[in-house]
Amino acid sequence: MNEREREQLIRVRAQAMLVARLRERTAEESRIALRAIRLDAVPKSGGPATGLDAGMIRREEMARVLAREEALLKRMERKARQAMEGMKPELYAFCALYYIAGMSLADVSVSIDRSERQCTRYRREIEQTV
Repeated sequence: MNEREREQLIRVRAQAMLVARLRERTAEESRIALRAIRLDAVPKSGGPATGLDAGMIRREEMARVLAREEALLKRMERKARQAMEGMKPELYAFCALYYIAGMSLADVSVSIDRSERQCTRYRREIEQTV
């Protein structure tokens, strides 16, 4: 695996983590907006958006950002999977779960039935610089 392919895997993991955080944030904004609707269902006119209107605007903006970042993640995933072609099956499974799915080392080790120590070795093997 060359340096460019390593960087692609590292970037796709960072993007997967970003998308996960954005999904959590979008869900939180939706919960806030729903609470605001229950408290104040009467729209206000004039002036800057406050209360319910501001919550709805934030939620819609978060949804747009999330959609854009998810599309970028899909493109990055395709490139990363191409870089992973020809890997040993265990290493491929590790990369798919750790880098592309964004799972923690502990979760990956359980999923692929390997020790955390072995998963750390896999990560070092991928991330070592030439």
